[in-house]
Amino acid sequence: MATKRSEKASKEAETKSKELKESEIFASCSFSSLGLQVALCDQLRGLSLSLSHCTEPRCRLVNAATGTGKTVAYLAPIIHHLQGDQPRVQRSDGTFALVLVPTRELCMQVYEILQKLLHRFHWIVPGYITGGENRSKEKARLRKGISILVATPGRLLDHLKNTTSFLHTNLRWIIFDEADRYSLNPTNAGLYDLLGSRKKGHVGKENADSYNSKPQRQNVLLSATLNEKVNHLAKISLENPVMIGLDDKKIQPVLSFKGLGSNVNDEFEHPVKSTSSSIGDFRVPDQLVQRYVKVSCGSRLAVLLSILKHLFERGTSQKIVVFFSTCDAVDFHYYLLSAFKFSAYSQPDEELRQMFVRCKTFRLHGNMKQEDRRTTFQAFKTENLSLLLSTDIAARGLDFPEVRFIIQYDSPGEATEYVHRVGRTARLGERGDSLLFLQPVEVDYLRHLEKHGISLTEYPLLKVLDSFPLYNEKNYAKKVLTLEFHPWVLLVQKALESFILSEPTIKNLAKDAFCSWVRAYTAHRGELKRIFMLKKLHLGHVAKSFALKEQPSLVGQSFQKQTKKRKRDEKQRGLSKKRKFVRSRQWLNEWKLGVRDLNRSIAFEWFICSGPKQLHMPKVLFRVQE
Repeated sequence: MATKRSEKASKEAETKSKELKESEIFASCSFSSLGLQVALCDQLRGLSLSLSHCTEPRCRLVNAATGTGKTVAYLAPIIHHLQGDQPRVQRSDGTFALVLVPTRELCMQVYEILQKLLHRFHWIVPGYITGGENRSKEKARLRKGISILVATPGRLLDHLKNTTSFLHTNLRWIIFDEADRYSLNPTNAGLYDLLGSRKKGHVGKENADSYNSKPQRQNVLLSATLNEKVNHLAKISLENPVMIGLDDKKIQPVLSFKGLGSNVNDEFEHPVKSTSSSIGDFRVPDQLVQRYVKVSCGSRLAVLLSILKHLFERGTSQKIVVFFSTCDAVDFHYYLLSAFKFSAYSQPDEELRQMFVRCKTFRLHGNMKQEDRRTTFQAFKTENLSLLLSTDIAARGLDFPEVRFIIQYDSPGEATEYVHRVGRTARLGERGDSLLFLQPVEVDYLRHLEKHGISLTEYPLLKVLDSFPLYNEKNYAKKVLTLEFHPWVLLVQKALESFILSEPTIKNLAKDAFCSWVRAYTAHRGELKRIFMLKKLHLGHVAKSFALKEQPSLVGQSFQKQTKKRKRDEKQRGLSKKRKFVRSRQWLNEWKLGVRDLNRSIAFEWFICSGPKQLHMPKVLFRVQE
């Protein structure tokens, strides 16, 4: 009996080991087998995380699907090396590791993970600097010393230029998280100094012996989408890198990285060559179900709300993220979903007091105050039944627990943005769904995604719409084959338009959202400009997608406010310029200049007034003609 049990346990262990080996996400090795310090391994086990990363001090180019634990993969080796330094690292030694991230929210997320990993290593000080924070407080923290610094590029460059107490001469690691978002150019002198210090020719006053005695700089680039920007950045910053997650067959022999040369400008003139397949195929989780829905412009809003209603009524604990192209669109849909009440029945009346979409709604975009953005980010992570309306600011690297559905209401444009949007779900092996809204004239976008190895299936929308009960019209609804004339869609659209008419504030938000959406739609470039063409759309139908019965003026209210404010400020500063030009004999007579001969050359002296100053332009000669 005991023999059978042992054989069964042995088979189960072999099966589990085989599954781990076949997994592309999780490594079959343990933390201790990676050579990490015992206390750090215990801390990682407590966080229930998985790690597959070597600890050799070499540059790396990492391509991994979203949600596979890249953050811990680059933070753990840094902590492993710093905790083993003798004597111990101190705050006065300055910054040893720099982590660059593209957004403020991702900066806070990486910082929180770093704090958890450093729980047992109190002498290693973490810190962050990001836009929207108090610069004086950040400068004080940098003066005291930060061992591992997480930063956004703009604020980092600011402190490199203006904070003399920022000590980074001992820098040993530079991490570029979401590397495809960075576009280095020769104007970023601060970052070039950091990258250039890897070569002996860029060490500065230190001699070669002291340089060789220090650990070699390690630069790491990580992204789920490899493109020319990553290729270019790798050429500049990496020297003989280790390729992780890349198919060697897709990389040409000419793809080599020699690091920074003596002339930085030469690196820009000769970018690294690579095949399109090596930078064109993107990695998405296998457990992600990708679908699309084809909806005409006038029915988009009613369909979106219907799908949200269906999803939240189906699950008791669910989180959904909806992506929009503009901040104004996020604001409009946020206030609409927070106030819109509707019932498909004429009775009972208590139905009218219930929200159409019953969940906690949040919004996130770049025009919000930093404190509001941080509060929203934390609140959405803790809520069970919640909806987040966001721009692409939430598409990069952010880890929202238990997000099961991603809806891309506005097209992401580039395939890279599509990959990062859907990457907010199906993280760490969990199942997830994504839904892409397309108009009938935009179906060619599916072929654009297929070029990058991304295929989508159609979402059963009519089945979802038929599931909603209609008062005395349920049998008729089942016979409808077209989406535009579905009775549920018509009923919801009519209710939305009536609601907008009764709410002037939300109506103004709808007008601003309409104008900003049109501007964003015309901003597509390259091949996508042929797919997303504004002249293919009926702007009246676009207005219906914002529950407007009439098409508003394309000059948005926000633009008008900015124009009025600018003119008012100019008037106060006395910057209005008065220029008078004489074009005909009639005008000359009106100004009583006494011109008699039409073909006579006349000299004028005139002034341009600009506040208290005057520009004198004497004797401008011209010939007066009829």
